Amino acid sequence: MDNFPIKVEKILDKINILLIKQRYHFQSQVKINSYILNLNSKVISIDDIDLKLTEREIDIILFLNENKKPQSIDTLQNKVWGHSYALETHTVETHIYRLRKKINDKFNDNDFIISVNDGYKLLFKK
Repeated sequence: MDNFPIKVEKILDKINILLIKQRYHFQSQVKINSYILNLNSKVISIDDIDLKLTEREIDIILFLNENKKPQSIDTLQNKVWGHSYALETHTVETHIYRLRKKINDKFNDNDFIISVNDGYKLLFKK
């Protein structure tokens, strides 16, 4: 009983902390098809199966998720890697290949990122 009455400021502080925690958790989760991408832990998961991703892999997935149309290698190089001109490199293709392999090996999903004439895109399932 010594803790009562509680000051309004203390109650408001506790409510604010809870709201901040809830918003942080909500903003850290991105739903992509049936997958959940956790930006804090850098893990993509489905059905309690987790796959750890690199920062660059997350950047690729987020960029492709935001842009529903196919993205060219040059666009990915520019927007994800920050290169303002076309480089003679296979960096994008190598990263996409490795990411697709990781996802296929872990989730048996060979259609998460697909190649199209114009570049790469996420396959959005209905």
